[in-house]
Amino acid sequence: MDQKTLIGFILIGAILLFWPTYLDFIAPEPTEEGSTYQTQEVVLGDNPTEITKSSPEPTTISNQSSLESFFVIETPLFTTKISNKNGGSFDSFLVTKHLKKSEETLDLIDGENKNNLLVSYINQSGEEIFLNEFWGEKRVSFDGGKKSVVLGPENPTTTLSYVLEVGGKTVQKDLTFSYDSYKVVVNTNLRGVREEILDGRFRLDWFGGLPITEPTQDAMFLEGLVGQSGDIESYSLGSAGIFGGSSSDIERDTKQYTGQAEFVGYRTKYFGVFFVPQKTDFVELSKYSTGGRAAIDIVTSQNINFEQVDVFLGPLEYEEIGRLNVGIEEKILGWQWLSSVSWLVYRVMTFLYSLIPNYGIVVILFAVLIKTVTYPLMAKQLRSSKKMQELNPLMNTIKTKYKNNPTLQQQKIAALFQEHKINPLAGCLPMLVQMPILMSVFMVFRNTIEFRGESFVFWIKDLSAADTLFMLGEVPLNVLPFLMAASMYYTMQASTAAQPSGGDPAQEATQKMMKYMFPGMMFFLFYSFPSGLNLYYLCFNLMQIAQQKIINKEA
Repeated sequence: MDQKTLIGFILIGAILLFWPTYLDFIAPEPTEEGSTYQTQEVVLGDNPTEITKSSPEPTTISNQSSLESFFVIETPLFTTKISNKNGGSFDSFLVTKHLKKSEETLDLIDGENKNNLLVSYINQSGEEIFLNEFWGEKRVSFDGGKKSVVLGPENPTTTLSYVLEVGGKTVQKDLTFSYDSYKVVVNTNLRGVREEILDGRFRLDWFGGLPITEPTQDAMFLEGLVGQSGDIESYSLGSAGIFGGSSSDIERDTKQYTGQAEFVGYRTKYFGVFFVPQKTDFVELSKYSTGGRAAIDIVTSQNINFEQVDVFLGPLEYEEIGRLNVGIEEKILGWQWLSSVSWLVYRVMTFLYSLIPNYGIVVILFAVLIKTVTYPLMAKQLRSSKKMQELNPLMNTIKTKYKNNPTLQQQKIAALFQEHKINPLAGCLPMLVQMPILMSVFMVFRNTIEFRGESFVFWIKDLSAADTLFMLGEVPLNVLPFLMAASMYYTMQASTAAQPSGGDPAQEATQKMMKYMFPGMMFFLFYSFPSGLNLYYLCFNLMQIAQQKIINKEA
């Protein structure tokens, strides 16, 4: 590679590195006042409340209760405060697991999504009725009026029931919580106002999505998900640059899905909210930005005879998501077509953690395990490549001698391969076999929440985030990407160390250029990726160098 080409690659890398900072300087993120999120204030008695909805102004029903009240539920997995607004809605939801050392708490409810679990319907006059009041409490007290409960094996479930009077008739909404699950069973009984409801259908809405918890790369994971007929449809909110940043300026858009849907919901990188309705043939997702972050509204529509909706709110743990039995867990580990291999990778990783409770060590052991298991394939590939390189001078002679007769040239080369018992495709097949494993490792290590908040050694405090040593102005200095790129360079250097001279000059020039260019590209691509992923590929490359040297020393 000449000096000008090398300088060109360095300049391209510098542009990629500083581009997000430049964009933030010339086009700062909009403030909450400049967002497209619309808020209406509706006064209910002496208590104002907000309808975070851009639909036509709703018709309100007289209150069953004029005051907001709360009930606290504590489980080993979360602590939540339930409001009687909307007939039971999340006012806060504090997760207990997967906290970073810098986090005392992590609340999945913020000022943008408190208007959740809202029930509405269209009346016979075509008006949209929102039951957004403070409902009356039918059963939300224990122990002589104490408005809290701790769930556990001895007290596994509790149900909060709220009622509202609508036109002289009563409707009811029940929320059932379990001590060992993030799933909340929501039952909405509107049979008392059946005659008032057009087509006998009601809606359950969630407004505002979820707060951003991972500043780096989170926007690449923000997506609405809909399951239909066993397939999962993705509705992406936006994407971030290579070096992170979240999308906060999203043009409002709505996507509707007709036909039976197994689930509908929204995920960030590590957390999600999903509705699993008892039966529905219409769901809707609306994306926009609010409060400086991306947001999404979730709507399910179902017949009043099918009252139940299972609501999942919490971390995207494979086991917990799998208990919903609707296939979302296949999406959590990455690409669906690799789900079987990804599941195996995930199981091995969690098994190793059960033996050695340190995910940094697990990453290293996993890299050693993968290289050990795939060594026979890699050795076959390297030996085949080495034999091909040894034949390069003879092949170049044939190409030169028969350059005017391509057919005869190919026959002579084929005879040369047959004489030396070389299959030119032998070097490709082992790589094709290894690729699904390597891709699954990449997706699992990048997606699973198990790395969140897990430290390793020294400056590596969180394996789910970049290993920033310190900041150079607004640019983070991450160490592991440098080491990973350097190890990749030496891997490619080792692969060419034993090559005989006298090969094709054009091929040698290409190999020399790739020796610099490929590690550089991987460096910029992985710079803001989780440190656990960079640690894995660093160890993987070191093992590759050792194995390459063993092959090169063979006679």
